[in-house]
Amino acid sequence: MTDQSLDLTSAKFKSDPFPTFAKMREIGPLIRTKQPLVGDVWVTSTYEAATLILRDKATFVVQPSNAGRKSMAGLQWWMPRSLRALANNMLGKDEPDHRRLRQLVESAFMRQSIDAMKPRLEELAERQLDVLEQQANRNGGRVDFMEHFARPFPLAVISELLGLPEEDRSKFLRWGSSFTSAGSAFGFMRAIPAIWKITAYFRRQFEVCRREPRPGMLSALVAEEQEGSRLNEQELLATAFLLLLAGHETTVHLLTIGLLSLLQHPDQKLKLLSDWSKADSAVDEMLRYNSTVQMTKPRYASKDVELYGQTIRRGEFVMPMLAAANCDPAQFPNPETFDVDRSPNAHIAFGTGMHVCLGLKLARAEGAIAFEKLFTRFPELDLTQPSNELQWSERIGTRAVHEFPLRLGKPTERSTEASNRSNVAAVSN
Repeated sequence: MTDQSLDLTSAKFKSDPFPTFAKMREIGPLIRTKQPLVGDVWVTSTYEAATLILRDKATFVVQPSNAGRKSMAGLQWWMPRSLRALANNMLGKDEPDHRRLRQLVESAFMRQSIDAMKPRLEELAERQLDVLEQQANRNGGRVDFMEHFARPFPLAVISELLGLPEEDRSKFLRWGSSFTSAGSAFGFMRAIPAIWKITAYFRRQFEVCRREPRPGMLSALVAEEQEGSRLNEQELLATAFLLLLAGHETTVHLLTIGLLSLLQHPDQKLKLLSDWSKADSAVDEMLRYNSTVQMTKPRYASKDVELYGQTIRRGEFVMPMLAAANCDPAQFPNPETFDVDRSPNAHIAFGTGMHVCLGLKLARAEGAIAFEKLFTRFPELDLTQPSNELQWSERIGTRAVHEFPLRLGKPTERSTEASNRSNVAAVSN
């Protein structure tokens, strides 16, 4: 029987998902639901069920053809055919194609040492905080954190990771912002001109990297070869877009909703500000508690299967709910409590199994650096409105807000002096 009462998209659910997850656990580990646009879908409510499905790559596949389906479930029907190919990356592949692509991309990614990048990430964060402060000064101390930090900082990091030329980064950031901020099918269609520009730009950069290799993942992806296999042009494009979109959006919402959690839990904020060695565990708790990526891409049953007393037919699709798994009391004591000291914290905010997020270490580093730099400079920052008045996105599978209005408060003296020196240097150059 299909349960049509579960609300997984409304602003009410996004602002406080815990009551819904508790209701789901009462129904059972596996629930058949009807959701907007995607129709009938099985969703999981427990940590055990989500991890079981994500790790069973033989029974639950990501390519519809391997489950007897002709087309993909979800939201790609409205995309132009040429753009659908950009989504044809390793996340949508089963073995052996997934292994081939993952090994090539992982090998290129591992050349980029995240620890070695941290000083540069700190510099990029400080630079974007300068912009945030300048915008606030123009607007009476108020600023949209989403527009002036949470989106542009991760995009700057991706530009660095890809190895884009400095002179190209401003236009790439402009294109990327319009693309990655598209929160609906309509918004995505409006962003198509920017996608075309990014596509053409990536193609030119692939050619440049073939002629003159340089540091960064674009050159590494172009050059990478494993057992005589390389990424072809379409695979290069799909991978570059995956790095841009997946590597960006996760971090954007980690920064905004993570900041919201700190502001809503002043005792935990004080713990963190008093001891920045807690930054890594605090970021992991933000990822668990908020789970801004609420569910995975659909998995398709490759055969009829009995699971938790339910029969899933071949071709039906299942969406493991990462957010529900991450607040399962069977796995996490007091899961509705935000605790920056939580240990152990085996959350699955980045997924699990063979499709686990490749950039999880980078996202963690970005979060830890961003929060330390932000609160070191603006220890008095706060929302300009009650948190219950924030406008939540109703896009299925994502927990996010449209804007995050802040009042920065008085910056610390040291950060003001550093910002002034940065501004003088910019003018001198």
